[in-house]
Amino acid sequence: MKITVKYFSWVRVKIQKSHDHFEFPDIITFSKLKKELINKNSFYDEIFKDSSVKFFLNLKEIADENILINDGDEIALLPPVTGG
Repeated sequence: MKITVKYFSWVRVKIQKSHDHFEFPDIITFSKLKKELINKNSFYDEIFKDSSVKFFLNLKEIADENILINDGDEIALLPPVTGG
């Protein structure tokens, strides 16, 4: 199963890329995805602990961390945007 994780705002600047592709053997929940990403890179722990960052699955905000992520899905990590 392949998914795309897209980065925006300070997350994009800090990780120095706009997206990543990840492969997992089975369909997983968003909660499990978070744990897997933190295990891959501790930087994700900082993102997931930041309560101002919103998470989207295929352009819909994730309200339930037990939502299933399927092959080809896109996850977006969207911190608040500031500027003038």
